[in-house]
Amino acid sequence: MKILTPTQKLNNAIALLEKRQKTEFQDVKNQLDALVETVKPVNLLNSTLKDFNTPDTRSNILTTVTSFASGYISRKFLIGDSSNLFKKVAGYALQYAVTNFVSKKIN
Repeated sequence: MKILTPTQKLNNAIALLEKRQKTEFQDVKNQLDALVETVKPVNLLNSTLKDFNTPDTRSNILTTVTSFASGYISRKFLIGDSSNLFKKVAGYALQYAVTNFVSKKIN
């Protein structure tokens, strides 16, 4: 077995650390490239649309739209357009009540 001098040990340690630094730098570059690719607007939009493309989400959106529409239609049908403050408040209260009622019945 060959005995290494302190200078040789130091050179070996330096070479090992330089190799480690290069691999870690390459890993950081790869992670940065992946981050840049993820943050591009097109990719953000695609990932958001994939999240919304589930049957459960579509069902929830349909339920919400149906509830709001029924509340709005009931307010317009029963109260109509009025300049009276009391009728306006009563109309919005009716809309809120019908919206909640329909939402609970659909679920």
